[in-house]
Amino acid sequence: KLRQARQSHDTGEAMAMATLLPLWKHGRAPELFRFAGGLGVGVRLQVTAAIPHPPPQASALAAVVAAGLPPREPHTRAMTHLASQVSLELPHVVERSMATKAARDPERPKKPASPWIRYLAEFRQQRKDLHHKDVMKVAAGEWKTMQDSKKTQWTQPYETEKANYEKAFKEYAESGKLEAWKRDPAKPKRPLTPFLEFTGEFRQKNAALKVTEATKQASSAWKLLTPDQKAPYEKRFEEATKKYKVEMEEYKSSGKEAAWKEKKGLTAKEELRQKEVEKKQKARELKAARKAKAAAQKAKAKELKAKKREAEAARKAKTKELEAAKKAKEAEMAKAKKLKAEESKAAKAAQANASRKRASMSA
Repeated sequence: KLRQARQSHDTGEAMAMATLLPLWKHGRAPELFRFAGGLGVGVRLQVTAAIPHPPPQASALAAVVAAGLPPREPHTRAMTHLASQVSLELPHVVERSMATKAARDPERPKKPASPWIRYLAEFRQQRKDLHHKDVMKVAAGEWKTMQDSKKTQWTQPYETEKANYEKAFKEYAESGKLEAWKRDPAKPKRPLTPFLEFTGEFRQKNAALKVTEATKQASSAWKLLTPDQKAPYEKRFEEATKKYKVEMEEYKSSGKEAAWKEKKGLTAKEELRQKEVEKKQKARELKAARKAKAAAQKAKAKELKAKKREAEAARKAKTKELEAAKKAKEAEMAKAKKLKAEESKAAKAAQANASRKRASMSA
């Protein structure tokens, strides 16, 4: 895209692409999306920002690109002005994905749109004849050269709304809702570890020390304590931990935790953690299924092997039985043949004796 813009001598498009390219290469998607939406290069999204002034270095970058030189990476300050919580609906925008949106208390006061954002929104409506890539460039140029007296139509409403916002936000913070949104007040607090309890006491005794120095000295002092000196801290921690576990079970079973999560919604970090848990659970289930399948296959193979052994044993037994029957039959046949031979021999002998007697009688 940048190469095509340079070849066509489109400095506005080239400036936009040269600015976005480093963000794309370094994977800085949130800044890329927000800045691309401001430049109007075809990326449509919700601009959740308040830009106090147009991005710096724009004219210098355009001159470098027009000269055909490789542009340097733009200063990240141009994107840092786009990090506030203000949401202003501009033309041709859609919601950003939930992965880049943090959970926000609906009762929390919203920051007013800056004079520049107000002017830019009106400029977009009035100059629809301009191409998307030229809107930011032309608007920034006019805003930069505009006299302060002419900017009052955008600065005065902003200052009024800003004062109201600061007052409302102060009341919101002092009411405890700000802290309550960060953490459920009904959720039990995890007890301090023995070392943290000791560190707190050490800081109170040495209030003149800086936090870092106090922590460092407390760590050294803790290491020098004997097991008997650490025992009271460890005992209190053990008792507090048991109490904390009981209170957490009551907190979860009462439905307060579910109600809090439903009210606040999951943050991007919690969604990522939940996806990781689901992924691990799915992996465990898949592993268990594979293990069960392997066990079933092993059992089936073992059963098949046992059946083969039984079949082989039965075949051998049958063969042995047939061989024994054959041998018994052969022995019986041999015995019968022998008996027949003996009977034939006895008959011949009797016949011979009878012949000899008749011969002797004749003589």
